[in-house]
Amino acid sequence: MSGIPATKTTGPETGSMLSEIFRFFRRHWFHLLLFPPGALLVTIIHESAHAAAVLAQGGTILEFVWLPTGERWGYVSYDPPALRGFSTFAVSIAPYLLWIFLAALAVLLSLRRRPYSFRVASSVYLWLFVVPLADVANAAFPYLDGKPNDLLHAFGPPTLDALLGFAMLVVLALIVGHPVQRRLYRTQALRLRSYLVLSAAVLFAITGLTVRIF
Repeated sequence: MSGIPATKTTGPETGSMLSEIFRFFRRHWFHLLLFPPGALLVTIIHESAHAAAVLAQGGTILEFVWLPTGERWGYVSYDPPALRGFSTFAVSIAPYLLWIFLAALAVLLSLRRRPYSFRVASSVYLWLFVVPLADVANAAFPYLDGKPNDLLHAFGPPTLDALLGFAMLVVLALIVGHPVQRRLYRTQALRLRSYLVLSAAVLFAITGLTVRIF
């Protein structure tokens, strides 16, 4: 029998997928420089949403802390008004409603037919879509783990329904996120497999950092 050399498959390999993810990160180097001040800005916006919900209902802000500590990123302390009808629920969920609004805005911006420059596209995707949803996850994972935070104050102890609801939101964010990044980045967008691997890594990192599994 004559030997026939085996041909290599032309499908995507693990190495090419990791290279694609690495190139995606490398193109975002300037966002890494913005991360420290950006994290502080996210904290200020988060706490400002709490404060705005208090002031809108006639409450008084006693303390506004935006510098992170070992226990939390920031906090607002307040006095509710003497009149009835003050909603602590609205105060607790105000930042997360804002983040969902910004993520929805990123989806709308991605629908533009004319392409954005890379810096604009990456800024919309990271700072209006990924970071807001990451802050929601930053609260949801500890809440589901039973730790006290805004969501515990708003919804009470976590239940199976809360776990299933959050799982559905994660799946929805992943489903929506892929076409959003494809429309924003166009030819520089991640393929589906690379996108899913990177998204899973980000979710694992957020889980590990917020519920202290590593």
